[in-house]
Amino acid sequence: MRRVLVLLPLLALAGCKKDESPGAAKVTVGYSGFLPGCVQVNARDEGSGKELTTTLAGKGDRSGGSLTVAVIAPGGWGTAIQVEARAFEQTCEAASPVVTRSTSVTLTPGAPVPVALSLQATDGDGDGYVSVLTGGTDCNDASPNIHPGATERCNDVDDNCNGQSDTVELSLGGSCTEAEGCEGVRACDGNGEVRCNMPLAAYAYPDVDQDGHGDRNAAPVAFCAGIAPGYVTGPADDCNDNNASIRPGATELCNGVDDDCDDQIDETFPDLGTACTAEAQCEGVYVCDASGIATTCQATTTPGDWFLDGDGDTFGDGTAVSSCVSPGEGYVSTGGDCNDGNPFTYPGAPELCDELDNNCDGNPEGPGVCPGDSADWFARTVGATDQEWRSIFTEVPGDVTAVGNQGGTAVLTPGSSTFQTNATNCGDSNRGWNAVWTDMANQGRIYLGSSGGSLTFLDRSQNACTETHDMTRWIRGLVGFRNAGVLEIHGVTENSGSSNQGLTFTWTGETGASALRFGTTTVGPLYDIHGRSRSALFTVGGFDGGNERPRIYRFNTNTSQWQSENTETAIPELGRLRGVWVVNDKLAFAVGDFRSGQNSVLQWNGSTWSRMSFPTTHNESLTSVIAFGAKSVYVTAYNGRIYRYDGTGWEIVYEDTSLRFNDIAGTSPADLWVSGNAGQILHWPQ
Repeated sequence: MRRVLVLLPLLALAGCKKDESPGAAKVTVGYSGFLPGCVQVNARDEGSGKELTTTLAGKGDRSGGSLTVAVIAPGGWGTAIQVEARAFEQTCEAASPVVTRSTSVTLTPGAPVPVALSLQATDGDGDGYVSVLTGGTDCNDASPNIHPGATERCNDVDDNCNGQSDTVELSLGGSCTEAEGCEGVRACDGNGEVRCNMPLAAYAYPDVDQDGHGDRNAAPVAFCAGIAPGYVTGPADDCNDNNASIRPGATELCNGVDDDCDDQIDETFPDLGTACTAEAQCEGVYVCDASGIATTCQATTTPGDWFLDGDGDTFGDGTAVSSCVSPGEGYVSTGGDCNDGNPFTYPGAPELCDELDNNCDGNPEGPGVCPGDSADWFARTVGATDQEWRSIFTEVPGDVTAVGNQGGTAVLTPGSSTFQTNATNCGDSNRGWNAVWTDMANQGRIYLGSSGGSLTFLDRSQNACTETHDMTRWIRGLVGFRNAGVLEIHGVTENSGSSNQGLTFTWTGETGASALRFGTTTVGPLYDIHGRSRSALFTVGGFDGGNERPRIYRFNTNTSQWQSENTETAIPELGRLRGVWVVNDKLAFAVGDFRSGQNSVLQWNGSTWSRMSFPTTHNESLTSVIAFGAKSVYVTAYNGRIYRYDGTGWEIVYEDTSLRFNDIAGTSPADLWVSGNAGQILHWPQ
């Protein structure tokens, strides 16, 4: 409850000195059950009868409140005074207060005497008027609409508490005239208003829009000499009398208007305002369309541009697709890739020593990128001059393994510039190694396959080979990965015993019969195999003569067997295939022998193989391929050439026809290794 302190000095006599006052009183007036409009405090000297009075507005709320007044008796007053508080409903000009309380006070000089006066009354309906039972003027304290000053309504109730009936105050039953010739008597209309009751009158409503429905918000008009134009006798149910298309029975349109006057808007379109998916896969809500007879999905978000990222470097290229969500796998929200087929080339990419513009600034690498600010293919002789390095593998920069004839193995470790070639138990002359794969997840264990059919692993820590199987078949390719966490090495052979067929097998890398399983599908002689998982795993090969030269097989994940891609019939005049490389589940390349005036270079787009254009200047036997994207492909030719494809065409990036190249490997376009005969191993940049 809020308390207000009012310090009001009641000084009666001018010129009286302060020290002549007989004393003071601190008067607290409390009231409950009502909030007075005005409070009057009066102080009277018992001896002289002199009085002083002040008025204050009531403070608090409808349940009550309090206020405080300081009474300082003027000089000449005695110590005995009478203090009285009067509470009024509205103003202190009222004839009599609602409630009055008084008390006698004996003043003492020095400290003020505390005085408390309590006023009680009842304002049950909170209309500011106190019940007549507690001294007020409210004749019905249960209704806030009934009190003095209220508008008297025609309802047989004394609304303004003046004691007069409606008949007297509103002159009910008196004669009245409303329209020409329309006479009647004053009567209640049932809504608290007085109307002229005219038995001979016809009542009509305005129909401004002339749709046959009267304005439901207009009062009826009496007519005794015929209804005037623009009025109708009913029904009076038009919610908009200025529009003829809006009326009861009209078709409800989708327009944010109550067309049929049922006090509902667009109720025949229940999906209005509900969530939907708009064009470009954007979130939206249903809104009224332009026709007004249907809804349409309107986007609430703005679509962005998406670009197809062909090389997985998070930058796309080509025509943008406008959508609020990714249009599908391979799309990114950032464009500007100047070579979307090379994952090492995109805006802001670090420049590599690859003679290409990696960061899309229009210039190839600058000073400080290549060793000695220049780059070239560096050739070295590893092992004996009659050593044929037939296969080479690298997955980590600086970690390289090469294998070849005479049981040759060469291992380069990071930080070293010299290949180690002295592994024990690997030099058997029957072990002409044709295939190698290194398991970097298992301390770099090296898996080997030989011409004599030996499957062997080389542990680096022991620098020794361990043979696990002897297949008596020429092993041509190995590739490994983990399937469901288990190592799985897939291999292929050129022939099967004395027959002119190849074989496929899966090897766990361990010894024992259960570690090696052969495929049951008949395949041609095979020369290479590659893949990163079962989902895109290919092997290639073919026959030396006849009309059916090339072969490509794909691993079937459902049957765990190999099935033909029918390349020999789909692509005519194709030579035997010698190398294959899988970039991802939607991109692979294969290369092989020259035939009928054409070199054999193929690209797989995730579903079909097709021939790529390739220079026919040289009748190349292409031995191996590596690719980092659709526009970053390197191919070795047996006769000492290395080709590069950058998306615009092929070019020879190295040529020495005195050399013979067998395989290529690399971790990026700035880290490439090529193995060949005469002990030659090449590295880019040097």
